[in-house]
Amino acid sequence: MFEEVKLAIENKNYNQAKEILNQLAMDDYDNLWIKYYYSLILEREGNFQEAEANYRQIIKDSIYPDPTLIKIIRDSIERIVEIEKQIKQKKINDFKNIENGQDLAVLILESVSLIEKKILAPKLSKIMNIDNYTATLQIPTRSWRLYKTGHLGELNYWQTELSQVNIPCFCETIKNINKIVVYQVKYIIQDSEQVTILVEDKEQKEKEITFKWNNINNKVQGLIPIFELTLNFDAKGKPYRKQSILDYAQFYDLHLLSNNLILRFTDNFYKFDQGLKMIKEQKTSKEKWQILINLLTNNMPEQKLWSDFNLFGEGVIQFPEMLKQIESHINLFHREKNIWDEAFQLYSGLIFSQSLLKLNSY
Repeated sequence: MFEEVKLAIENKNYNQAKEILNQLAMDDYDNLWIKYYYSLILEREGNFQEAEANYRQIIKDSIYPDPTLIKIIRDSIERIVEIEKQIKQKKINDFKNIENGQDLAVLILESVSLIEKKILAPKLSKIMNIDNYTATLQIPTRSWRLYKTGHLGELNYWQTELSQVNIPCFCETIKNINKIVVYQVKYIIQDSEQVTILVEDKEQKEKEITFKWNNINNKVQGLIPIFELTLNFDAKGKPYRKQSILDYAQFYDLHLLSNNLILRFTDNFYKFDQGLKMIKEQKTSKEKWQILINLLTNNMPEQKLWSDFNLFGEGVIQFPEMLKQIESHINLFHREKNIWDEAFQLYSGLIFSQSLLKLNSY
């Protein structure tokens, strides 16, 4: 019955094979062998995803399974899976050969709405070969999420695959993050039509920077936890030491893209008793910091404020080896070592690099 179909497929006369199947289907539309050969043609034409889906549907439709047909279809599915693996690996190898393809990089998933999350989760599931529940958990809705670290080439491959199904994401190299210049702000000297500040570079040399408030592109706010070991007791009264949060350090970055520069304000470094007089009476450290933040906010009402660092940071600290490659430009005293300093620099640096990319694309 199907000898002519098989011969046409072997000779790559797929149109002829389809015509024969169409004739057969007019009399026996539900015949699963006919559906199998339609699927086989799709496979031979290179439509692997559609062919695999059709093969799996035939198995589901087999109320009274034909053992021979089921075995042929299962073999076909295995064949497609192996072909797709080879195609994927070739693509990855091609991406690895791009310029700077071996550089250490990160792949970031951007946040989406809850409605978009439901739509995108099955797509992420299929691309990453994970179950739908796990994919749903991995798509962020409140902040960026660091999804993968590795070589730039391979991460670019995954970025391309995800972008093709409208999952918002991007890659950035640690090398580019480390190229961004960061100055610690000691104090504001004057605030008029132009603002002048005194800063300290990484060699601890002082210099003055003058700019207009509207030259600032982003404001980035974050809290960095400061840890210490505390003595605790278990239910039996046995003492043990536990790492606990002692306090938080306040950070507020201003991005000056035109100068490839981050101006970093911190509550433990800023000299409130020098420069511009903002405080006329005795205030607590927190009150002084809030007065400074109010001044910055009032002078830059239009610039976007990024303030979801701690959500981002909770995920990032799961990648300590990558974070150790980042120069934090933060000089906090930590009784207990941690990698939150580097996490904040990564967060601010990613915002900086993405903003610069968008600016240059206009």
